[in-house]
Amino acid sequence: METKSLEKRSCRRMKMVVGLRVPGQTQTADKLVHTLDISSTGAKIGAIREWIQPGSVLTLHRRHARAQCQVMWSRAVGPGEIHIGIEFTGNKSDFWGVDLEGHNAGVWLADSER
Repeated sequence: METKSLEKRSCRRMKMVVGLRVPGQTQTADKLVHTLDISSTGAKIGAIREWIQPGSVLTLHRRHARAQCQVMWSRAVGPGEIHIGIEFTGNKSDFWGVDLEGHNAGVWLADSER
């Protein structure tokens, strides 16, 4: 990964797959998607089949938690596969259920090192 991209980031990202539901528009069923990377301010989301315009506002559901977010970018990565980058519109640093602000965020320790 380029150092230039890392310098733009304001917070750490962690690779983590988290299942999410995105309510369908009007009468369509909820969409099941998943994260690829997460951070305290947003995420990179995959398993999306329809184009979502940057600037759109979505509501994500994770278990019993909800969060409003804005789509910052959309990218087609293959036929019928779209990735989006989202940013939370409010303070939702606890939405993922893990501490991403701590000094060990993104660092995996062996059981013997814990």
